[in-house]
Amino acid sequence: MQRREFVKLAITATGAVAVPGCGGSTSSPPSRTDHRVYVLAFDGLDPRIVNSLLDAGRMPNLAKLKSRGGLHRLGTSTPPHTPVAFSNIISGADPGIHQVFDFIHRDCDAEGLAIRPYFSTADVVAPELQWAIPLGKWHLPLSGERTELLRRGPAFWDTLVSQGIDTEIHYLPSNYPPQEPQGPGRFRCISGMGTPDLMGSYGEFTLFTPDVPRQGKIVGGGRFVHLSMHNHFATAELTGPSDFLRRPAADGDVPIMKVSVDICRDPKVPAATIVVDGKTSLLKEGEWSDWIPIVFRTSLPGSSVLQNLGVIPPMQGIVRLFMKQVHPKFELYVSPINIDPLSPINPISVPAGLAPDLARRHGRFYTAGIPEDTKSLSHGALDEDQFLAQSELAMQERILQYRDTLRRFQRGCLFFYFGATDLVQHMFWRDRDLEHPGRLPSQEDRYAEVVDDIYQQVDEIVGDALQAAGPTDTVMVMSDHGFTSFRRGFNLNSWLLEQGFIRLRNPSRQGQWEMFLNVDWSGTTAYGLGMNALYLNARGREKNGIVKESQWNSKLNEIRDKLLEVRDANGQPVIRRVDLVSKIYPQADNKIAPDLIVGYEDGYRASWDTVLGKMPREILVDNMDRWSGTHLISADLVPGILVTSSPVRINEPDIRDIAPTILAEFDIATPSQMSGRPLFS
Repeated sequence: MQRREFVKLAITATGAVAVPGCGGSTSSPPSRTDHRVYVLAFDGLDPRIVNSLLDAGRMPNLAKLKSRGGLHRLGTSTPPHTPVAFSNIISGADPGIHQVFDFIHRDCDAEGLAIRPYFSTADVVAPELQWAIPLGKWHLPLSGERTELLRRGPAFWDTLVSQGIDTEIHYLPSNYPPQEPQGPGRFRCISGMGTPDLMGSYGEFTLFTPDVPRQGKIVGGGRFVHLSMHNHFATAELTGPSDFLRRPAADGDVPIMKVSVDICRDPKVPAATIVVDGKTSLLKEGEWSDWIPIVFRTSLPGSSVLQNLGVIPPMQGIVRLFMKQVHPKFELYVSPINIDPLSPINPISVPAGLAPDLARRHGRFYTAGIPEDTKSLSHGALDEDQFLAQSELAMQERILQYRDTLRRFQRGCLFFYFGATDLVQHMFWRDRDLEHPGRLPSQEDRYAEVVDDIYQQVDEIVGDALQAAGPTDTVMVMSDHGFTSFRRGFNLNSWLLEQGFIRLRNPSRQGQWEMFLNVDWSGTTAYGLGMNALYLNARGREKNGIVKESQWNSKLNEIRDKLLEVRDANGQPVIRRVDLVSKIYPQADNKIAPDLIVGYEDGYRASWDTVLGKMPREILVDNMDRWSGTHLISADLVPGILVTSSPVRINEPDIRDIAPTILAEFDIATPSQMSGRPLFS
């Protein structure tokens, strides 16, 4: 799913709520002025793998931390999605408070569409068109689009800062755009998952190659651009964002801004000179470039002058190149166009100068919320080794900033997030699962140790924190959920169609259209969108709703009971549990929340077509994608992990307990909106 490109945003700071009082503490509480709390979050770190590596002596730093406090399974969110789980962590509450229920939510009021999907934690609010100066084919907006953070409820750092506690939040999901809390405490934050690239999407690679037709090929998460060499020279263009100053054409198309790419290949040596937007790189085959700054310029006459005056913000981004092949064919990979941290067009840090300061100290870095380019691997733009190299580049940037932050951190709370653990497991789980249908015999066990390797890298990162922390400081290592195999996909909407809950306008074209374009809403009672969400086509809520409110509960119970009866061909149950949102989250906003949350059995997940609103004829399909690991199943099957420097004194710790625990470490009582509990009290 893509979003429109952004122009410079005006973000209003949220007011923080001061919460006075004393929390329970053991022995003498540390001083607020010099106590330090370190929280390291590793996305998807699985307790089973951690325990196996601990038993093998391969995670000595985590073993040391465990000996001081302990290791526990950590209850995750329902559903166990990263945006949902981290909203639980941030708020100390459940989705009924923060109103994040899936990766994807839906807008039932979109013009021209029955359903418009959007990312659950942030959405773009378009400017009013009347607030623009018309000028022929141009329109000069007096205000730009703005992005709204959709996570509701408290954020633990609001309370910390209001109480004078210095707080640093690095790359947490569900926190874009970052908001500045009010209070005397020093606050530093850089946004993570949910931060778009310069295109307004969540990462679009480009591969220049002769192996596609001249018109190129667009895939989810990237594009393949035809490139032919002539006497070892080639000229191409890198596609950028839409020209936001141009009026849309009659058919709705908006002109696209581009930058030039000029290539000169050595006729014998596997190397080439690449000039992107006037910046030159000399690359050998298999070599990565440094970050290259590029500027997309509108074709408005005199726009460069207006940009220099600050009237029009420059659309400045950064890319990295990878010389995939020089001879006999030429292939060049270009990373997604990241927002330039030296000149961010969108708010990616608080204070605004933090991102430029990090870039000046350590060099430019990935600013897109998910730097690991998994789509390039899934679509063959990069192979496994090349993807791992790209992922490691992003990881080393993150580690460099992390170690510098540890050196500078003097007091308060430091919360640092690492996401590579999640993405590497998504892409390489099949290499450790002998029963996965997508395993390639030609690869044998070549990548079987990739997941274990990144867990050992986690241990080194933990060791840095243990070395920096003092004997009275608190250290917590945690994950938002665990991991398992994604072997089979369940086409939820195909099943709903088979059971009579969906009706098609043209049954002969089943499976050909996405986003429910073939659905006859007048005969449809329920549909699935996102990873675990199911919605009633409720009258008064959905645009074309037909189910009366008096029928809601009976219809939901009917669907739930039938889902729990679904079996694979071998008799294996496909679905472990189905939760009625109104029962588990009674404070959920009915206009946002799904009606049912589907919790799959181990090995199963919603199919890729379900996420896109398609209805193929098969109900269950093998997952042959490189994306072979998952956590989007029943929450009890994928708990996270918690390792602490102090003993945990409550039963069944949960991710909602992290926020109250941080507050309690600074002698601050748990706010009333938080349902979590302090771990050490």
